[in-house]
Formats: sequence, structure tokens, C-alpha cells
Amino acid sequence: MTTSTGNVAQFTTVDDAPDESWFITFMDRANALPEYARARRQLAADMGDLGGATVLDVGCGTGDDARELAALVGADGLVIGTDLSAAMIEVAQQRSAGSDLPVEFRVDDGRAISFDDQSFDAVRAKLMLMHCENIPATVAELVRVTRIGGRVAAFDYDFDTTTIDHPDLATTREIIRTLSDGHNSWCGRQLRRRFLELGLADVTVAPQTVLMPFEFYRMVTSGRLAAAQASGDLKLSAEQLTAWWEPLIEAQVKGQFFQSITGFVVGGTRVE
Repeated sequence: MTTSTGNVAQFTTVDDAPDESWFITFMDRANALPEYARARRQLAADMGDLGGATVLDVGCGTGDDARELAALVGADGLVIGTDLSAAMIEVAQQRSAGSDLPVEFRVDDGRAISFDDQSFDAVRAKLMLMHCENIPATVAELVRVTRIGGRVAAFDYDFDTTTIDHPDLATTREIIRTLSDGHNSWCGRQLRRRFLELGLADVTVAPQTVLMPFEFYRMVTSGRLAAAQASGDLKLSAEQLTAWWEPLIEAQVKGQFFQSITGFVVGGTRVE
């Protein structure tokens, strides 16, 4: 297990990171959360009947979700997982070696997906759009490669829904503002509108609230907060930031730590 501190805002540059393993460990810990399993099931349900389907998983990371989908499509189907990171794709291929699941992995860019129009019965993206510089263009690409009558499904957080139980309201609000502004903070709430703007029909929305355990929350935030403090984006001194963590550590010891964030799984059918 890596002991380094990474920054979750840097998933688009994993291959340039000094420690790629931090991001792999992060994904493994995230996927182990029961709330993530629930979101994966909702995404699969929003893609419709997957038996025999050809599915594209954009931003597949280490491929765990793609392998789950491959079991659902069966021998007559195919799942292709793509990711911007060659390191992630290498891990996905290694973890799939020797399996008879119908799954393939390749490096690709969600901003310009290297497949023809209407190539897939279903396309999904989980916690990927939040990292995109041009979300409208990327969502349009997801729709472009989906066949007429096929389904597009995406899950993303809305960072302004973050809650954390902490005695210092003012400092905690500054922390939450900084974390929210470090991503496409309203990505989740915008998904329904973006799907409708692209002409998708039968658009569904399923809120997903994730309760993060302390150690995972610290992994998610500590690198980003340290970088924001050093750059001045976080209006706290290093000593103030350290002090902010102390009540949370105490709450964890007492079994009282509480933090949550809500995202939305949104699905839609391509009709034209």
C-alpha cells in the first residue's frame, strides 16, 4: 500500500505523477465502498437490458467496473473500457489476464472518442466528467458513439452537497468551498440538463449519497487541501489546516466521524 499523498484533482495526468500507484490504491478503496457498489448497479440499470450488448465504459480506470459489466453482457456481448491513462489501462489489462470475460481495454480520450458514430448499445461514464475541461463536448461524444435507441448513463458528484460534522463552521465552510472549487463543482446537478440539451429522451435521475469513512475522506482531501493552502487558494495557514483536522481525528477515535457527498446517476435514450 502506498503511503504517499496524491491529489484527486490530477486524474487527467496520472501518467505524469511521481507515484501512479496512489491513484490505483485510491480507486480500489473507492470501489470497495458500499455506496459505490450501489451507484454501479444504478448505472447498469440505467443502461437497460445488457444481455448481448456492446458497451463502452469511458474513464474505466483499473477496469473493475468494466469487468462487472462484461459479466452482465455475457458471451454474446462486448465491453470496451477506455482511459486517458496508459498506467490505468495496463493495470486493467493485467487484472483481466486469463479471464474469459468479453472485455477489452485501450487508451483513449473522452473528448474525442476514437469510435465511429453509433458504435455502442450503451455508453457510461462514472465520476469522469468532473475532471473534464470541456464537459459539453465530452457528453456530446458519449452520445455520438451511442446507437439510436441506445442508452447513455453517467454518475458524477455535486461538490456543493458536501457535509461534514465539525465544530468550526467558518473554517469548515472555507474547506468545503476550496474542495468544491477545485473540481467542476456543479457537474452532477448539470447532467440532466446536458442530456436534455443533446436530445436524449426518457431521462432518469437517481441521487446517490456516499458516506466516506475517515481514512478514505482524508485520502480524498489531504493532498488537495495541502496544495490549495500552499498556493493561497485555501485561506488558511498550514497551522490552521493542521488544527482543523484535529477534531475529525478525535471524532474518528470515538466512532463519531461523519461526512457525506451526493451525486446523481443520470440516464437517457438516444432518439436521433
